[in-house]
Amino acid sequence: MSKNRARDRAARAAMNESGAFRARAVRQVETTGQSREYPVRLVDAHGASWYLNSGQTNAYGTRALHYSETRTYEQIVEETGPVRHIDIPADGDTEAIRQALQQAGPKALATLTAALYAAATACEHATGRPEDLVAGRPASTESTIVLGMTLDVGPEVPTTSVDTAALKVVAGILTRWVTGETVVELAENLAWTLGPVVDELGWMGITDPWARRHLAPYASWVTGHSDNPVGALRARAVGDLLDEDEDPVDLAAQTIASTAFLFDASIPVEPDPSLVGDATMEQLLAALVARNLHTLERDGTEYDARADVFVLPPASLGRPGDAPPGWRNVNALVLVTARRPWELDDEDQRVITDAYRAAATALNRHWPGLPQEAQHAALSLDMLASLRGKFTADAVRELFHDLVQDAVHHTYTLGADPELEPGAGERP
Repeated sequence: MSKNRARDRAARAAMNESGAFRARAVRQVETTGQSREYPVRLVDAHGASWYLNSGQTNAYGTRALHYSETRTYEQIVEETGPVRHIDIPADGDTEAIRQALQQAGPKALATLTAALYAAATACEHATGRPEDLVAGRPASTESTIVLGMTLDVGPEVPTTSVDTAALKVVAGILTRWVTGETVVELAENLAWTLGPVVDELGWMGITDPWARRHLAPYASWVTGHSDNPVGALRARAVGDLLDEDEDPVDLAAQTIASTAFLFDASIPVEPDPSLVGDATMEQLLAALVARNLHTLERDGTEYDARADVFVLPPASLGRPGDAPPGWRNVNALVLVTARRPWELDDEDQRVITDAYRAAATALNRHWPGLPQEAQHAALSLDMLASLRGKFTADAVRELFHDLVQDAVHHTYTLGADPELEPGAGERP
C-alpha cells in the first residue's frame, strides 16, 4: 500500500471518530508546539502542486523551484492563492463509479475515457488548463498515462461506444474531483477503483472493438490494480486480436515488411511421441508454428508469408506460469514477413491476428485438449513495451533485438518465397 493511501485510510478512520467533514481536517502536523492544519500537499491558483518537505512543519516545495527553495503555507496563499487542499474521494464516489462502469459493460472503458475528457474540458473552462485534470499529482506515472489517454483519445470516442447513463454519473464525479473546493488525486484513485471492475468483467468485458483498437496502449494503467494480472494480460492480447473490422486493401500499395509478436503458448508436459533424437518440445512447437505460417488467410483470401520463430528461455518475461495441469507455458517471439499494404492503419496488427489464428489452430490440432480458459495468446511488441512503461518506436525495436538475442532456439518457414526473407526495414 502506498504512503498516500495509508495516510488517506488513517484520515478516514480519524474522520469517523471525530466527525470531521473532510480528511484535511485531521491531517495535521506539529508547528511551534501547537496543533495546526498544514496539508501534506496542495494546489495553487496556477495549477502548481506543492508538497510539504519531509521533516518540515511549514516548508513547501514545488517542481518549479530548486529543491533547496521553500515557501510557507501563508506565502503560497498570499502569492498564488487561493489554494485547494488534496482530498480523498467522498463517501460513495468509488462505488458509484464502479457500478456505472459495470453496468456499461463493453462500453465501460470508452465511457470512462469520454468522462475523463469531459472533466479535462471542465478544467479548461475553469482555469484555462486541461492538464489540471491531474494537478493533484502531475508527475506520477498514473497521471502521465491518464492525461495522455484523455487528450489524445478522449476527443475521438464515438457516441456508439459510450453508455450515456454511465457517462453522466462518472463525468459528474470526476469533474467534482478536479474542479471542486478540494482536489482528489484522480489518476491513482481511479486506477484503484478500476481494479475490481477488471477482475469481474475482464479486458474483453470492459472494451468494445473501438476501445480494443484505440485504448490498448493504456491497458497497463487500466489493469494495473487487478488481482489477476496474468489473466488480464491474456485477455488484452486476445481482445486485440479478435477485432474483425477491416479496411479496404490497395493492392498497388503492397510492399514486403515484417511485424512481430509474443506468442504465449501452452504445450503438454509429457514429451510428444513424434520427437526424434535429441529434439525438444520447444523445437517441435517452433516447427509447428513456422510450418503453418507459410500461407495466411483473411476473409477467405490467402496470402504468402514467412515466420521466424525464436523460442525464449523459461520465465524470460518474469511472468508466472498459468498453464492447467498437464500443460506448461512456452513463450516465443514470432516474426512474420509478408507482402502487404503496410501503410494502412493497423495492418501490422491484422497480420499478427492472421498469424496468431493459424498458429493457435495448428497447435490445438496437434495437441488437442487445452482448456478454453488457458488458450494460447498473442501480444504485439508495442503493447509489451507499453506494459513496461516504454512507448517509443525505438523502445519496441530494442525490445525485439533483446528477445532475439535471448532466444534459445530459432527456426523459420521452410520453402517460403525467397523474397519474404526478413529485411532491415523499420518494422522489426
